Amino acid sequence: MNSPHRILLRSFLLTALLLLTTWLSAQDHLVRGKVTDKQHRKPLAFVNIVVNEGQYGGMSDIDGKYEIHSPEPVQTLRFSYLGYEPELRTLEPGTQRVDVALQPTTFELGEVTIEAGENPAHRILDSVMAHRKENNPNALDAYRYHIYDQMVFTIDSSEFNKASLAADRPPAMSQFDSLLKRSDLMIMETYSEVLFRAPDQLRQNVLGTKMSGSKNAQVVYLASKMQSTSFYEETVSVAGTDYVNPISRNSKNHYFFGLESVSPAGGTDSLYLISFHPLKGSGFNGLRGVMTIHSDGWALQNVKAEPDRQAELFTISIQQLYQKIEGRWFPKQLNTNLVLPQVALAMDDQAFPMMAVGKSYISEVELHPEFHKNDFSEVELMVPVEAAYRDDKFWTQHRIDSLTERILNTYHLMDSLTEGNDIFDRALNVTNKLLQESAVSLGPVDLQLGSMLRYSLLRGWYVGLHLATNDRFSRHLRFSGFNGFWTRLRDFDYGLEGKWLINRQRQMELGMRYAHRSNAMGEFGGFNEGVNLLSEKDYRYTFYENVLERGNRTEVFFNTRFARHFKAFVTGGVYDKHYHQSFYNTPADTMNAARYAMAELKVRFAYKEKFLGSTKGIQSLGTDYPIVWMTYQHAFKGVLGGEYDFDRVKLQVEKDFQTKYHGRFSVLMQAGYASMGCPVMETFNLLGSYERFGLYSPGCFATMRENEFFADRFTALFLSYHFQGTLWSPNSAWFQPQLTLATHLGWGDMKRGAWGSDRNFNTMERGFFESGVVVNGLLCLPTMKMGAGVFYRYGPYALPKKLDNFAFKYCVTFAF
Repeated sequence: MNSPHRILLRSFLLTALLLLTTWLSAQDHLVRGKVTDKQHRKPLAFVNIVVNEGQYGGMSDIDGKYEIHSPEPVQTLRFSYLGYEPELRTLEPGTQRVDVALQPTTFELGEVTIEAGENPAHRILDSVMAHRKENNPNALDAYRYHIYDQMVFTIDSSEFNKASLAADRPPAMSQFDSLLKRSDLMIMETYSEVLFRAPDQLRQNVLGTKMSGSKNAQVVYLASKMQSTSFYEETVSVAGTDYVNPISRNSKNHYFFGLESVSPAGGTDSLYLISFHPLKGSGFNGLRGVMTIHSDGWALQNVKAEPDRQAELFTISIQQLYQKIEGRWFPKQLNTNLVLPQVALAMDDQAFPMMAVGKSYISEVELHPEFHKNDFSEVELMVPVEAAYRDDKFWTQHRIDSLTERILNTYHLMDSLTEGNDIFDRALNVTNKLLQESAVSLGPVDLQLGSMLRYSLLRGWYVGLHLATNDRFSRHLRFSGFNGFWTRLRDFDYGLEGKWLINRQRQMELGMRYAHRSNAMGEFGGFNEGVNLLSEKDYRYTFYENVLERGNRTEVFFNTRFARHFKAFVTGGVYDKHYHQSFYNTPADTMNAARYAMAELKVRFAYKEKFLGSTKGIQSLGTDYPIVWMTYQHAFKGVLGGEYDFDRVKLQVEKDFQTKYHGRFSVLMQAGYASMGCPVMETFNLLGSYERFGLYSPGCFATMRENEFFADRFTALFLSYHFQGTLWSPNSAWFQPQLTLATHLGWGDMKRGAWGSDRNFNTMERGFFESGVVVNGLLCLPTMKMGAGVFYRYGPYALPKKLDNFAFKYCVTFAF
């Protein structure tokens, strides 16, 4: 007979056995691994994985890693992805890791003729469009997340091993092959906090930045900034260029979509793999690639894309992976692959281009957080000085994954090369200063390269020297000076300037300057904060000028940003001017020289302009709204020897309107007013850039002669339309013709009472009109495009000889 204790023990054992059986039957069967490209040995993202040929499965992440959880034992795994041969793996019982290398196959997203209603991809796309707003992260009222960026610079060695198989390969190649197997060229890491509040307030605070070989990484490279974080806006930004999103409005009329495969996603959900590319003959900036749509919410689960037409300097591709957080789809990982074929290692008659692999991991996502007003400002990206000095504990805590042996070797190699010296930091600072300021540091002094050599049609060649102190001299004081010679004028320009940098974040400075130099008479300019000699928009400030005045100017100035969207420039000075030529209404107006005591208030308004902030100050990231300049000048008679009393008002508005499929429409409007007391030569001398065959300079009249028109009140309108894409699709990287149509309108007069019978200038109260066509890209080089155009003058001021109304132009644009 069984005792109560024995019965109780048996009951306990039976219960435990039942619980154990239940647990064993319900436990998760886990298999993990990595999927790579068999040919190039690189991770494969977003590979579809199906368990036991059934309803369970998964997908590899951006790093090619996967983790499968199955309620039943995993017997087979099927790996498939567009452009690769599918592979079926049979697993032994208890297998927990399976690494797979897929074999690439030749695959091209070609044109397919589809009759109306036949394309099944369109039905899926319609569902995606219907849910686009609710799946767009930027449609949320607010969110916050942290993001870890990693950028690896290396040599594209996919063909390197093939070359190294040669029996007669040189020792240098063997050594370099060995080096590339162990390490890369450079590693950059950044950890940031990102805040967003609807509709468009964004702030990224860089919490840490690290670079191999650098002891003070002030250069911040964010891999996530190479592409849009969300793939749901009308356009997607890739490497600074906007491309039409394949899931934007009316995209079915401009893109081809193909349903490539359908796979289970668990339960009743499915994954739809859809390929896309612009329709044949399209001229817009489009993308090509594949995207996976999850039927749960009809949302993007991942996307791979690249520009349909790659840039001359580099080729780029992006990848994005999404996850579901609190019932909403949100970005999880971003990949950017950049190849620079123009920067290559030449070895044994082969070229191995440099490439950059960027990875961004989003974590700690918080939806609908509460923010304070001070959490946002016009500074969209802030890099504090302490971000460059984070210790190993910080990086161990915030890296998404531990560093691979290859990355550790790269850090070790670069740090050993720079041990005991700061040569790498100096090289980075030199490069950064050269690109941003066109200057080279010589200790506490900068050599301003952009001011050493210039050319003007009237003044000839300028050769000079321009030096300015930098932060090594003082963080708060700046002194600069220049001296140079003009070949056609046979005279020198020279000057000195000193200023106090009061607040770098507000761009607040107070200073004084003196200069002996020449200036365009009756100029309208001054609406820029530094001329870029290689910018097409600035050619009008550098190459073309009207008759000059020379003299001395002494000025006191104060500049500052205020009220978020404004920047003010306040100047007061004395100007002694000597005119090369006199213009007058009556002979009594004639003068060769004059002194002016003037004050000027100039205001720049850029609504919602964004900035990059650092210890060195702020740098504009641009704005999507018009940029408005307003200037008021007053001349004081009897003050500091001033001989005239008058007012001048100037206004300029500039805006580019980008259309998705057709091109960019540019508008530049200028207007000016000068009061009656203003001498003719201080009114507005409208800028003409006429040469029978000359440089195309947007923002000035192409057929107007220099000094042809004066006005004390005028308005001018410069309109141009730049068509996207090429006129046709030539199979050549050297020949990519792009069309621009332009029309320029002007009106002006001069209220001087009775006209003098012998006045020696014209006005244009009947309106000035010209139109033209420019074809750029007739010759395309890696950093430059060249083209040609022609403008024609018509209307009341058309010239008697037909040929004189034509101006033939050549155009040169640079891209860096």
